[in-house]
Amino acid sequence: MAALTTLADAYDLERVRTAPVAGRDAMAQVAAYEERKKAHPDRKHWSLVDQNDPGDDGPAEVLDGDLDRWKRLKSGPNRGRWRMVGFSPSTHEARAGAPQTWQQLAYHYGPLTEATAEDR
Repeated sequence: MAALTTLADAYDLERVRTAPVAGRDAMAQVAAYEERKKAHPDRKHWSLVDQNDPGDDGPAEVLDGDLDRWKRLKSGPNRGRWRMVGFSPSTHEARAGAPQTWQQLAYHYGPLTEATAEDR
């Protein structure tokens, strides 16, 4: 099975390299999303503009643009938010250590792809 396209992979695509500098980050997110959908049509994917939270019926875990795993919190005061699994302050930005709403997760860390057991 083909690996999921990461944001780093997307920056190497010609359509991203030739995009205006000001829009390159967003273009990389869109390109990674499109590549993931093409290579893995059997999985659910969300782009940075997919602002509708899939809710409790959606995935329990997703992979972000860097293939970091995020888990939906099922209880407590942050129920329904997402927390990065394996967060490390020495390797991740501080914001990634805080629970994220779906909208924050999709916008800042997208594209998102439904995580499977194979991704562990």
